Amino acid sequence: MNKESTNNEKYTEYGLLKLISRIARYFRVQLDKDLSQNNLTISQFKVLAYLWEHGEQKINQKMIHEFLEIKPSSLTKSIRILLSKDLIRKETDSDDFRSRIIMLTEKGMEIKKICKESITESEAYLLQDLSGKDINTLTELLLKIKKKIKH
Repeated sequence: MNKESTNNEKYTEYGLLKLISRIARYFRVQLDKDLSQNNLTISQFKVLAYLWEHGEQKINQKMIHEFLEIKPSSLTKSIRILLSKDLIRKETDSDDFRSRIIMLTEKGMEIKKICKESITESEAYLLQDLSGKDINTLTELLLKIKKKIKH
């Protein structure tokens, strides 16, 4: 039996989904630990991350809800907390007075750097033993798998 077939058997025996799940869990635990030092939860981080990514657009609560696919009540709670922490603010939409636009505050933009550094450090730790070629191959393969996932 050659080395490659032995490695494939290990993955099959262990289960690719289980392996991916354990890696994702590591990231969640590490992110949660790092975020808690900045008095944030993962749910609050996800709202901020959406705003960081789409900050040039007019963002309302419905758009965040649809993208994150979380219960409206959970999102309302996260937004209320982020407002109280002065990380976001709400303003009336000048085009539709019934709608409220959610925007990052200066403090909300500043915390982006801290969160990004934390993610980069965790990623670097996990990938430190891989070559650039390995990382590119892994990325390509994961993107192929991701294409199979809805949205």
